[in-house]
Amino acid sequence: MKKIKFDMNQFLIEAEEKRQQELKDLKSRSKPLYDLVVSEDFTVHDIIGESYVTSSYLTLFTPLSETIPGGIPPVCSGGFTSKLVLKVTPNNRDIPVRTLNFDGNSAVRPGDYIIAKIPKYKEKKVSLGYFGSCFSQDRIFYFDRDFNPEEFAIELIIPSEKGKRTDRAVNYENFIKK
Repeated sequence: MKKIKFDMNQFLIEAEEKRQQELKDLKSRSKPLYDLVVSEDFTVHDIIGESYVTSSYLTLFTPLSETIPGGIPPVCSGGFTSKLVLKVTPNNRDIPVRTLNFDGNSAVRPGDYIIAKIPKYKEKKVSLGYFGSCFSQDRIFYFDRDFNPEEFAIELIIPSEKGKRTDRAVNYENFIKK
């Protein structure tokens, strides 16, 4: 019976070369987020305004002397956040969007014609370190995707005869070129 020789160093080198090639491929196909924001025109039919209480656990700021083993950490009130849910009809009948979510407030009203900026992307996370390493980092790649029936808008533009009103979502800054 012939013995098969296994070279662990060669195996690791080949695995790393393959991983580097995959990263190179992902990088060549991915786009920055600001390139994946599209503008579409809609007519608004219904609007639901929702507000939520925000809070956070104080685990990072609670002194050890105040923690109870097995207890619930103290909670700090963070105020409120607002969200609008817009039922819409797109001017472009080829897109399936019928609901726009907007994290913020707007002066939009039923019957308004709006231009919505929508981040239209999917993401793929790739770990750049070794499994279980505390030095592991994730690299995120962004790719174009098709529209969904429900989307998030980061900007609502309401044109009028006298000008336009622009409302931006709380996460708008994440999607613009800096």
